[in-house]
Amino acid sequence: MDLSSIGLPTLPSAGSSSIAGKQLADNFDTFLTLLTSQLKNQDPLEPMSSEQFTQQLVQFSQVEQQIATNDHLESLTSLSLATQQAGLVDYIGKTVEGVGNLARLEDDEARWTFDLGAEPENVSILITNEAGRPVFATKTDGSKGENSFVWDGKDSSGKPLPDGIYAISVAAADKNGGSIATTVRSRGVVDGVEIVDGTALLNVGGTVVPLNRVTSVASTATE
Repeated sequence: MDLSSIGLPTLPSAGSSSIAGKQLADNFDTFLTLLTSQLKNQDPLEPMSSEQFTQQLVQFSQVEQQIATNDHLESLTSLSLATQQAGLVDYIGKTVEGVGNLARLEDDEARWTFDLGAEPENVSILITNEAGRPVFATKTDGSKGENSFVWDGKDSSGKPLPDGIYAISVAAADKNGGSIATTVRSRGVVDGVEIVDGTALLNVGGTVVPLNRVTSVASTATE
């Protein structure tokens, strides 16, 4: 008897174990019905071999084990996510620094850190608002390694801008005019956490920082 004729299920994907289990049960009932019918109508001179019968039962057993294994994997995945979520709660209220160019302007201050891969001849700063429109540009000093830039929230004409999320772009060049590799980091207090598509995310002042891009965590200073 060819088991493929009754749609023997293959290893199920995540989230489909219960469906696959029902399909297996339905297929096994069909298998027993066909087997019983075959035994009743088999040629007495050429009876069905016990080896063939055993192989068919083994196939069902293997698929059942695959489905059970997938059930266990789903349980482990759920447990892992729950554990991860519980651990993320500890970040709430902490000050973190992570790779990213977004920062919140609040109380006339937005702060970024940037790393330069070589000694710069000049460093250019450009800040844009949430609409992507440039609002401030300047030149600043810098050196190889870690640097910081604090913006007072005023545009290029000196007009104060509203609090909100702003992005910074840092362009650095060496004495020969060659571009220098730059990594920008932002800093803020975590006010929420979530997991999206298996990725742990920290909500930092209205911006989202993936946990795997966080470079430092510190207790938040209180007044």
